[in-house]
Amino acid sequence: MTKYFFGWTFIFLLVTLPLHGYANQDERKVDWTYINTLSGLELLKYFQNELQFEGDDAMLFWKKIPVSKENQQIYRIYRKQMFAFFLSKHPSRFTTAEYSFQFGKGKEIIGPMSKQPLKLPFSYIIPLPTGPIGNPKQTYKIGYTIHGFNHPWLLNNADSALWEAKQHANVKLNVLDPEFDNGKQVEHIKQWIAEGYDGIMIWPKVEGPAANSTNKALEQGIKVVSVDRFTGAPSITHRIVGDFPANGAQQGIYLIHKLLEDQGAVKGNIVMIRKPMGSSADAYRTGHFLKIASYFPGLRIVANYHNNSSREKSREQVLEVLNWLDNIDIIFCTGAAQSMGAIDALNETGKWFARKGHRKIIILSNDDARASMNAIKVGKQDMLAPYTPLLGGIGIRALLNAITDADQKRVRDVLMPYLPMVTYKPQKIFGIQTLGVEQWMPYAYGPNESQTPLHQP
Repeated sequence: MTKYFFGWTFIFLLVTLPLHGYANQDERKVDWTYINTLSGLELLKYFQNELQFEGDDAMLFWKKIPVSKENQQIYRIYRKQMFAFFLSKHPSRFTTAEYSFQFGKGKEIIGPMSKQPLKLPFSYIIPLPTGPIGNPKQTYKIGYTIHGFNHPWLLNNADSALWEAKQHANVKLNVLDPEFDNGKQVEHIKQWIAEGYDGIMIWPKVEGPAANSTNKALEQGIKVVSVDRFTGAPSITHRIVGDFPANGAQQGIYLIHKLLEDQGAVKGNIVMIRKPMGSSADAYRTGHFLKIASYFPGLRIVANYHNNSSREKSREQVLEVLNWLDNIDIIFCTGAAQSMGAIDALNETGKWFARKGHRKIIILSNDDARASMNAIKVGKQDMLAPYTPLLGGIGIRALLNAITDADQKRVRDVLMPYLPMVTYKPQKIFGIQTLGVEQWMPYAYGPNESQTPLHQP
């Protein structure tokens, strides 16, 4: 746990696709050097009056915007924590042109482990017919090592993998939980190598610890697919990747919009409750949020914490801040466990309206947990940038395709399309259309935890 930014260093061993943009925006040739000279409100005016980007073009603009020196504190944090290096390593867009989100579509299932109703939003990506794969007389053994069956996001991720595997009679899937112990995860992979598994999937907590064992599996001819986070093994068969950059950008533009709406100025104290240091989810989301925030000198980061996606630890961290700081304007969270922990702390203390002028603290988060959606419904959480856990099934399909069709030419990175920001009601924010919480609820995950309504004193 850290309270302040002291900087940290780690290396992602990644090889990624070259940067591509959407054609319409590239044709307009954004002058990023000029953009970088603008201060906050000048930037917004130029975006709205001159660029006038909408939809995908707007999202790409906010993702590609360079960090600014206008806010010296945020600029120093961005530089010290090496965000520019990490952000340059993220796959830039879909690996095939067909991958776009189709709102309303998806496969409704019951999670085999959780028994919760789920709607798979990307069932059309890497489609695989139901029934035996490859040689119908052969049983294909695959393993999935994924931390955290006690975590709603990770449990539902495992659900989607198990459901997909069950659609293929000659596939035997072994799902194990290393319980956030990197050593246990390495042992899972070593065990499956020794047992001659045909394929392995991995959800690593952070990048690096499983790189050597992943490389050994690949050397043995075993196909390996990472889901959501990166392993540090550049020769991995596939990486199933969500759009972390879009998440951070969505949080950033919403914050600017909300502060202008509430108080007519972009200023406030930010508390950051983040995922584990060294995780790709934390680096990309936080880095893209900070890029947008860096254009506004009135924003200040007053505290920073990391935790292992623990709701209870997040609660404790927010309680600690509330004990020594009277004026908190924004709580930035990189996951639903963090935001729900923040909500628990504010429920416990009753300090919801600790902002100047007795305004409610703004809570920004990622992950479309039903608990978070319900918090938006009652006015406690302000927005979320969805990041579905239901990627496990895509990983299984990619892995089975790789196992049974060794000659197929394939790209390594499978990048999911970004999902629309969720707010209480639909609205357009700096060129990006949001969806209302009720519209997105069918795609939510996790238990349907209710929240008591928030009443302003």
